[in-house]
Amino acid sequence: MTKKRVKTIHIGTKDIYEWTMYEGKSILMPLLFESSKKLINKNEDEIRAVRIEADIRGAQTAFDFWVRKDDIDDTLSKLMEWALEEEKYEICQEIKKLEDKLQTF
Repeated sequence: MTKKRVKTIHIGTKDIYEWTMYEGKSILMPLLFESSKKLINKNEDEIRAVRIEADIRGAQTAFDFWVRKDDIDDTLSKLMEWALEEEKYEICQEIKKLEDKLQTF
């Protein structure tokens, strides 16, 4: 079995919370969106979307962001909110299609 590679982002000594909520949001959200599409289209239970690595008190720490089937409604809702805020209407349309597809499961 081959090990799946995951996108890894190194943020150095930046605060993980601050980075994910502000500076890195424009990087993180599209990755979560792509992983959400993959999860729904392939009917998977969970997908590791991205790994964020940060230096915290001198130690390298990794934070994995997962997209899970059990939480997909909440994930899509947050993605829709972000897409509307950023005026990414094509992504909004794709999210709506994913939500509709979920109704068929």
